[in-house]
Amino acid sequence: MKKIILMAVMSVMTLTAAAEGWFVGGSVGAWRNDQDKITSITIAPEFGYKLDSHWAIGTVIGWNYAHTTGVDGNMVDFQPYVRYIAYSKGIVSLFVDGGADLGFGKVSMDGYDSDTATSYGIGFKPGISLALNDHCSIEAHAGFLGYRGSNDEAKAILVDGYDGWGFDFSGYNLSFGFYYSF
Repeated sequence: MKKIILMAVMSVMTLTAAAEGWFVGGSVGAWRNDQDKITSITIAPEFGYKLDSHWAIGTVIGWNYAHTTGVDGNMVDFQPYVRYIAYSKGIVSLFVDGGADLGFGKVSMDGYDSDTATSYGIGFKPGISLALNDHCSIEAHAGFLGYRGSNDEAKAILVDGYDGWGFDFSGYNLSFGFYYSF
């Protein structure tokens, strides 16, 4: 056990020694709609690498939970993206993430487990970043332009479980997160 811990510490030290350009962060969310009796929880850690002053690559690997009367659902999301930083002045940066979304999970309805719930999409998410200092920033994504789809099992638990092309700048597509750059 000591060898495993020592190897893990050495690996982290090696990675942080050459970590220039890497960033980690993410967002969390919880919502309870008393009228419709829906509870949802989202945990979305994110990591990436800033290639230069205009380009970065990254991914979100998240977990979504939703509960309503008789229905429980869990989804794991994988969302790789390429970020273009269009404007940067002082502490403010405007960017757009272009990427793909892929989610898998299960839905339990009154004790019955569904087939695999699947969601997918491709599109663009604009955002803004506010640098608090050289290493910490707050980011917000507002909106989506592209295609989203899901099978029937996923539609039972997804707030935005719909199929088709379009743009959506509603509250369902607003997220805030905290990020640390090495």
